[in-house]
Amino acid sequence: MNEKARENVIAFNAAARRGGQQAAPFQILGRCRNLASRHVEPLLKEMLDGADDALFRLAEKAEDNRSQTTFFDAMRALRRQRSTMESEYVTQIARVFDACMRPGPGGWKTAPASTDELSLVASDELEENLAIEGMVAKVRRISEAELHAVRRRLGAVMDRPGLGEDDNPLDPKAFCHAFRDAMHVLDVDIRIRLIIYKLFDQFVIGHLPPLYQEVNRYLQEMGILPDLRPEGRFSAPAATGGTARDEAAERGGWSAPAQEPAGGTSGEEGDLLLLLERLARGGGGYPSATGHHPGGTAVGRPVSGPGTAITTADAGALLSALSAIPLNQLAVEGRTVPVADLKGAVITALNPDGGQAVAINRTDESAIDIVSMLFEFVFDDPALPAPIKELIGRLQIPLLKVAILDKSFFSRKRHPARRLLSELSRAGVGWSESSDEGGELRARIESVVERLLDEFEDDVGLFEEVLADFQSFCASQAERAGRREEETAQVAQGREQLLVAKAVAGEAIEHVLDGQSLPPAVHRLLEGTWKDLLVLIHLRHGEHGPLWQKALNVASLLVWSLIPKQGEEEREQLTRLLPSLLKSLQEGMNRMSLPQAEQQEILGMLAAEHTRMVKEKMSGGSASTVPVVSDEASAEIVAESSPVTADPVPTDGRSFMARKVAEINQRIAEGCFQVFPDESPAGGDAESATVDDLHLLTARELSEGTWLEIEDEELGKTRRMKLSWKSLISGKYFFVNQQGLKVREMTVHALAAEFRAGRARVIEDVPVFDRAISRLMAQLKENPG
Repeated sequence: MNEKARENVIAFNAAARRGGQQAAPFQILGRCRNLASRHVEPLLKEMLDGADDALFRLAEKAEDNRSQTTFFDAMRALRRQRSTMESEYVTQIARVFDACMRPGPGGWKTAPASTDELSLVASDELEENLAIEGMVAKVRRISEAELHAVRRRLGAVMDRPGLGEDDNPLDPKAFCHAFRDAMHVLDVDIRIRLIIYKLFDQFVIGHLPPLYQEVNRYLQEMGILPDLRPEGRFSAPAATGGTARDEAAERGGWSAPAQEPAGGTSGEEGDLLLLLERLARGGGGYPSATGHHPGGTAVGRPVSGPGTAITTADAGALLSALSAIPLNQLAVEGRTVPVADLKGAVITALNPDGGQAVAINRTDESAIDIVSMLFEFVFDDPALPAPIKELIGRLQIPLLKVAILDKSFFSRKRHPARRLLSELSRAGVGWSESSDEGGELRARIESVVERLLDEFEDDVGLFEEVLADFQSFCASQAERAGRREEETAQVAQGREQLLVAKAVAGEAIEHVLDGQSLPPAVHRLLEGTWKDLLVLIHLRHGEHGPLWQKALNVASLLVWSLIPKQGEEEREQLTRLLPSLLKSLQEGMNRMSLPQAEQQEILGMLAAEHTRMVKEKMSGGSASTVPVVSDEASAEIVAESSPVTADPVPTDGRSFMARKVAEINQRIAEGCFQVFPDESPAGGDAESATVDDLHLLTARELSEGTWLEIEDEELGKTRRMKLSWKSLISGKYFFVNQQGLKVREMTVHALAAEFRAGRARVIEDVPVFDRAISRLMAQLKENPG
């Protein structure tokens, strides 16, 4: 592409520009794809040359005829399939980038194979996998700093700050897998394949570091994290498998059962247990909810004499007292039971006639205080909707009984009661009355609460049973919501892909015409039927396959055929190419179901124009006869073209076609087409689009799967919605409710405006009870006395 053309590159999505970034995500990714292809293509050619030589040397040194024959057969197979492998390798790399440009729920990650799955893999495939893993690990180690920077910068381009190694289109794993796919056409045994992999490692993978340096320089020039500097060693992001649905399950809403880590006491849970023990010893250091330091003070009927005995309630008596408390008489509507009221009710239940002084031992009283404060924090937490809070709040007494029975409740994050509370809060985060079909979730949570209130006495195993049942319910709901979310995303993606296909086809046709003076009927054909054909091919097959190439070849050659011919050689070439050109035109028109009358009109006009061109400036004799389209026309237009860099426009038909098609494909690869009008937002949106502040940063860095609470001014109420996916095409964010149905879409600037106006807030993805523990421990550190 000449410099003038580069200056006229159109922003793919002007709304996506940010900071120093002067191009849209598609353009930047397209440029990175071109850098990668141009870097590895010559390396692959050199590698295939080396493979031919290496196989020949191995054949010469073979110990027997059978081995020698194997090596010679491999040489012949490699030579036959070489061109296919070269083109397929570049195509596979392009497809990796295409997948990054068109993400959606479940479109980013591939679940790693489990140990059981690996055991079923054929031994040959396992050897290939091991060879690839070795290559990938070596490059990741050697280019750790550069790869980290590439990943960070591409993550910023794609609005995915946590982009992992396996999601990085420039990771060595992507290059290795692309080569493995390209090698599918090569029918050789595993010994030969491993030899080729070794050469691929030596010639291609081993030379990736300069590519990473070049990509980082380009991204820096584009203003993508320009101040990012390579650091020492980096810990790779945790390997994540599964789909976006699994990520969403970890953040809230309909969720699959959470996988709790194994382990014992650690971190804040351990601190909580130490606090309990310190309070039980009367060590203080805890701001009691009742305004004094707890510690086993006798409570009950006042006594007059010094010899009056004080009875300390044992665990059994305390549990019976808790079971006897009518909770609905203590709790204020929408609040948890105040700790003072709770203690008073316990004493009353322990000493119904008030005839003796009763005390609660220090450990149990401390447990009551801590559990009560934790529930107070839960009720103060805005992450849960009020109706769900009220239901969970009714579990205060059952949870307190668990804490008295089993002090490991404070130290074990995997304690069944703790896990159940986390699952309930996780499922309730995305709840809203409008999204809860038939009140199913609320009813299920209520049934869990009622069962524990009715059945739990002293068997903690009941919590495990209830937990398993609730997890099964959540898993089925998550699967159903996930399917809906995928369907919702596919509809939105389909609309956007149609816009992209139309924009790409429009750019291609515009470049084919390139201001040429052509008959009106040809203009109508190319800008109508043929453009629609390109749209159809792009949607079904993309722009990397032979159908796309052939359609561009036909359009380009049609334009060339109508440019006045200056010499006899050009007219002779036109005569030779016309049969295949007209046949291909007919195929395209038939595929688009163009009426026969219109086809005949176009072909008649072309016949007249081509006859006139063949007759022009003839040196004598009769005019050449223009070939008639027939089924016997066997010549086909070449399916591939190579770039031509000479500045003069070629007069040769095939060269003209090759150059034109190469220019079109390059412009498309670099994103030089416009999907949406480059218009500034009107009104308030225009004003907000110029604001660059913390709210905009928050909106940009919002991760897919994050839940928000947004005030819906039209409905006059707040709604909870999850960020399902971000479009790199339109720059829009798509939100779904708990059922996986789309409820809203907005640009990053519109979302920032909602944050700025206080109409939107992020719901934290930490389970509510765990967050309550964190808040409690933070308060204790601030007020140690």
